[in-house]
Amino acid sequence: MRLLVLGSGAGGGVPQWNCRCPQCSRAREERGLPGSQKVFRRTQASIAVAEAGERWILVNASPDLCSQFAQAKELAPPEGSLRGSPLAAVALTDGQLDHTTGLLFLREGTEIRLACTDPVWKSLNSTFPVVSVLRHFLPVERSSYPAEFGGVRIEALPLSGGPAPYEAPSEERGHVVALRLVGQKSGRRLVYAPGLPEISEAFVAFVSGCDALFVDGTFWSEEELTPMSAERQRSIRQSHLPVSGSEGTLAWLAHLPVPEKFYIHVNNTNPILDPEAPQAKQVREAGVRIAYDGMLLSLYPSHS
Repeated sequence: MRLLVLGSGAGGGVPQWNCRCPQCSRAREERGLPGSQKVFRRTQASIAVAEAGERWILVNASPDLCSQFAQAKELAPPEGSLRGSPLAAVALTDGQLDHTTGLLFLREGTEIRLACTDPVWKSLNSTFPVVSVLRHFLPVERSSYPAEFGGVRIEALPLSGGPAPYEAPSEERGHVVALRLVGQKSGRRLVYAPGLPEISEAFVAFVSGCDALFVDGTFWSEEELTPMSAERQRSIRQSHLPVSGSEGTLAWLAHLPVPEKFYIHVNNTNPILDPEAPQAKQVREAGVRIAYDGMLLSLYPSHS
């Protein structure tokens, strides 16, 4: 199984268009550098996963999808054909704009196979009617979880996060999920949770035995939220755990027996974006890495 990080930033990426925070300013200074030398720049979070010889599964479709695909040679149209899709399916962790707007850019294909929960499917057909728009261009076939595409079984764990801000309040489960992707050929297992509101017993069990974990790295501490509106602060606290602190994710990850651990969905305010910052050093010393755009991870079969 291979995993390609298309984007590693939170909503808006880095730099955000209207922000002059230290990280965004440093990212703008990288404008003319080759991609391999861009340390601070991040597009919005998305990954792609594939078993050997199979097409890719896109996990979340960000607004940066076109530029992400253009940068990834692995996601070029198949060899020997003038046009074609490298994708077997798209799987969604939620219905947020940052994770679904990119679906619109897939309209030039021949079909979209989409996996999502019932609440997300309802949203994509009503409040944010992406599916209704797409069906003017191509068929959209929906699967619920668990689903299997390209030799990868996708399982979902409902989390306590609520619906997108433009949705009506709802107690229905499944607005936000963590995904576990299991390669049927390789036997490798990975968990993707870019929005983690709590470390519940169910989530700990869901992660147990996985080979790689990509987890919410949105913000380091609540100090970053101070300049934001009260409503925005409340939304982030309800949807994302901080990295630091006794209740943060790093204290848990440091002792978690998972071979490969990464932070993804990193906000522009988070100091871990700077590899020289003490916060980034603390993350590395805990045995956790910080995902970056274009990162390719190979998870080999257990018998290799």
